[in-house]
Amino acid sequence: MQAVQISSFGDPADVLELVEVETPTPQAGQVVVDVEAAPVNPSDLMLIEGHYAVHPPLPAAAGAEGVGRISAVGAGVDPARIGERVLVVPTLRHGTWREQTLVDADDVVTIDGEGDVLQQAMLGINPITADLLLDHAGLEAGDWVAQTAANSAVGTYLIALARRAGLRTVNIVRRREAAQEVLALGGDVAIVSDDDFTDTLEQTLGGERIPLLLTPLGGDVVSRTAPFLQHGATVISYGAVNGAPVAIPPQHLTFGDITVRGFWLNNWRESTPAAQVAARYQRIARLTDEGVLSAPVAATYPIAQIDAAVEHARRDGHAGRQGKVLLTFGAEADS
Repeated sequence: MQAVQISSFGDPADVLELVEVETPTPQAGQVVVDVEAAPVNPSDLMLIEGHYAVHPPLPAAAGAEGVGRISAVGAGVDPARIGERVLVVPTLRHGTWREQTLVDADDVVTIDGEGDVLQQAMLGINPITADLLLDHAGLEAGDWVAQTAANSAVGTYLIALARRAGLRTVNIVRRREAAQEVLALGGDVAIVSDDDFTDTLEQTLGGERIPLLLTPLGGDVVSRTAPFLQHGATVISYGAVNGAPVAIPPQHLTFGDITVRGFWLNNWRESTPAAQVAARYQRIARLTDEGVLSAPVAATYPIAQIDAAVEHARRDGHAGRQGKVLLTFGAEADS
């Protein structure tokens, strides 16, 4: 079977290899998943480049999330599960950029076999991250949630989830075109981080304050938002998009009793019982199947075109355009 592997850390164009590997055989407690679709995420590219939090032994499997159908099971796993469509939980212990992947049975979550496979393939990282981020700060209906990079994949899911919970969103972006995009998605307010940012945010809030700020960015945009945080507010950094530190001026951090913390999905998954992880994912999967949550798809590629898929994902990422690039397999690749 075909699989994409990382030969060394570096430029994906140089270090990704399409190889033939043996068909996996499940051991006790394992399942084989015939992959149907798997996204190409920025975090995948960071791992390949050697800039991510983990550095797996090389050569390493590529791809963190995706969906497929169980085709074989090991001892201790109910054979009736064969044929189920499952979400492959992104544990960073296996790869999804391959025709088949071998996974512990606790690391797959059964989902609707008739759902939109491309939307389901994107469940593993971004929508669950948005959902978990909203758990913090004891929010109540009507509260403001501010987020930077609001037109990102996590940001667009967060808008939908916040709206469903009765929360209001302040969506901070870098371009006026992006502001229109997030408003069209249901964001309450979209503000460009330009020279007028502070005045615009002050007018928007009208004296109200923000209890939760979510950001994959650091630097100036965070420090300029700090004066508008309420006493005891929480700031959560969940990425390192621009590599800048999350800077809260000391007069706001100290006297405002601000809490600054990080969030990484892998830490949540490792510290949460498997049954709770599955229940959370199944809730997100239902919202996706109901059309509450969705993300645009820029393009799909078969595994044989992995170089083109990665180049497309990198190009769109640098340009700031929305739309996910996915690898598709089997019948999905032919459709």
